[in-house]
Amino acid sequence: MTKTKVDLGIVQETLLIPLWARAVELQQPDPIICDPKSAEILEAIDYDFDKFATANNSQIGTCLRGMILDNWVRTYLKQHPQGAIVEIGAGLNTRFERVDNGEVRWFDLDLPAKYLRRFSLITRLLFSYIPPLRNSFRLALVKLG
Repeated sequence: MTKTKVDLGIVQETLLIPLWARAVELQQPDPIICDPKSAEILEAIDYDFDKFATANNSQIGTCLRGMILDNWVRTYLKQHPQGAIVEIGAGLNTRFERVDNGEVRWFDLDLPAKYLRRFSLITRLLFSYIPPLRNSFRLALVKLG
């Protein structure tokens, strides 16, 4: 697969840290969170992820936070299988793909610049990993006024 070069500013680079953390976690013998889609996305991006390698505590903390939030969502969906989830500040998160029960209505919200980068990366590189967006909506917040 041809890798896609990303040109991100310092703030936008923070989109990649949780993605990297979840992908790296898959290499552990007993991973905190299993997210093969993050590894697929990471592999498709031409970027020097080695600069994050020294952030061990951040990597573990990011995965723990992801696991906790995933568990909360799964618990909610057991009680409300057709419920709606609104994830604000979704970035390059793949939570929908990790917890989708086939009935949930899912809304990813983010700022326009992040959304455009996310949508572009996902559609150009890995659209095949997203099932038909039957109940999933990727939205950007827009400035009004």
